[in-house]
Amino acid sequence: MKTMTADVVVVGGGGAGSYAALHLKQLGFEPLLITKGLLGKSGCSIFAGNLVLSGKMLDSTDEQQKDTLEYFAKYWNNFLIDQNYLVKAGKWIENTFYPELDEAGLYFRRNDQGDIVASVGRVRNIAANKQGQSGMLVMDRRRKQIEQLDIQKLEETTVTALITNTAGSVTGVIALHYPDGEMYAISCRAVVLATGHSDRLAKRSTGTREQSADGIALAYRVGAELANLEIQWWHTSDFAYPKTWDRMHVYPNPLVGSTETARQYNSDGELFFEQKTDAPVALAPYATQFKRLGEQVMKGKARFDGGYTTSYSHISPDVIKEFNYHAKAFDKMDLDVGSDQVESAVSWHCRQGGINVDPHTMETSVPGLYVAGGVGSHSNGGLGVVTYDGYVVAETIAQKMKPGAPAPTIPQNQIEAEEQRLRGLLRPTPPGGCTPMHIKNRIRELMWDKMGFIKTTEGMNSALDEIRHMRTHLIPNMGLKSTTERFNYGWIDAIDALNMLDVTELTIVSSLERKESRGPFFRPEFPVTDNTNWHGKNILYRDENGKICFRMEKFDTPFLEPGFDKRDYFQVDW
Repeated sequence: MKTMTADVVVVGGGGAGSYAALHLKQLGFEPLLITKGLLGKSGCSIFAGNLVLSGKMLDSTDEQQKDTLEYFAKYWNNFLIDQNYLVKAGKWIENTFYPELDEAGLYFRRNDQGDIVASVGRVRNIAANKQGQSGMLVMDRRRKQIEQLDIQKLEETTVTALITNTAGSVTGVIALHYPDGEMYAISCRAVVLATGHSDRLAKRSTGTREQSADGIALAYRVGAELANLEIQWWHTSDFAYPKTWDRMHVYPNPLVGSTETARQYNSDGELFFEQKTDAPVALAPYATQFKRLGEQVMKGKARFDGGYTTSYSHISPDVIKEFNYHAKAFDKMDLDVGSDQVESAVSWHCRQGGINVDPHTMETSVPGLYVAGGVGSHSNGGLGVVTYDGYVVAETIAQKMKPGAPAPTIPQNQIEAEEQRLRGLLRPTPPGGCTPMHIKNRIRELMWDKMGFIKTTEGMNSALDEIRHMRTHLIPNMGLKSTTERFNYGWIDAIDALNMLDVTELTIVSSLERKESRGPFFRPEFPVTDNTNWHGKNILYRDENGKICFRMEKFDTPFLEPGFDKRDYFQVDW
């Protein structure tokens, strides 16, 4: 096993992690950036299609500023957010994020007069270059910036364990560089988890293959608190076919260059959702859209895996082709974006919850362990917001330690234990055994079937039993088709499977604890959105005996109130 040292290890190379590394470097630190895929080419951030305008950018009015806050607090985070954090993030995005992107040479889409083109509506967004491509272009710039500053990085490397000292503080990581099978023991004085939130834990998901909830699993194993794990978000207007296109999204959002938004129709051809009329403040109306689809499914007029359609057919096709990249997807399906409806299906998109974190410092409950971006429980994300997290975490670390101090010594027993664990997974499939991919697919089928929109106590307890059965009966008989150490994706799948089992079990337990329905979270046995008891963090932690426990911490509402104590779930517009 090779050894390395760094001031700070940043795990994750998306919008949050890349900016944390950049700002740490600017503050005089020597960060090491570790990414499971390729920096700027994998993870959540490349899928970010919209850049939301904050403050008074592009002549936004006072009312539009208020609407943006309402969108983020109510429709995007279901009031499960620190509103003071939102206000501070919005100011930073306006005054720092967009000017830096402009200085870095990012091209915002403009009209023939040279003016930036924004969506029309109460909450506004812009695009680079076409709507749906902004994340890819932003991350291209981030990769170049990382290279220009000569920031040390390990790509195609998965972090498999966090290292702690005798006081319980995080002081390093163990990582596996899978192209050559080399293991690394990396000593540092702080670790930033920025692994994103698009967990690929269901058979249809917007996450990439790297996203197996690693960050949540790593944090939980060293004793970090988790919060609101149960609030899982979905897209409802993704292409139903082909299966490989389950991330191809027909935007329900306000469209750049148009006053219109996409429409959804049930199996009887009835219009059941249009953002422009049904949720005008919900810039990305995924929770409201999902709720309306759920109603159609319960009426027998749609399925979660198809049987309904989404369409731009009421919008000029020239607008879609000019400002939105989705026209190409219609073309490849031999559909006319100006007239045809595309059959749609649900895809798991992102997780509201994650690691419990102080959003004003990005500190977790474990010393030396920090969070930035969607892996935290503090925000449902967005490219500007997660980048702000990268800024905050770097500033916090700079206040707590000075660059260049000696890195701590990693305990040899932890190195040896993790190496033994990893090499124990590098074993051939025994007779009658199964591969890691078999287990991963079983998990994804289970979570789709029993942890979808309609969550019942019986179904969730059954899912919990199945997860625990996989752990005790399948994992001991799990093996690989090849035991080579080079480019062995089966080895990575084995590591992933264990992370997925841990996080799915915790997610189900958290779902059983939340006894209400809110946003995209629906329990027919508790069909009320309950701000009296559940407007807060559903915090999961382990007591001194290792038992899973919960506590609730309520959110303050200094700027925006939910407006009711308890209300029927389907009567709540967010």
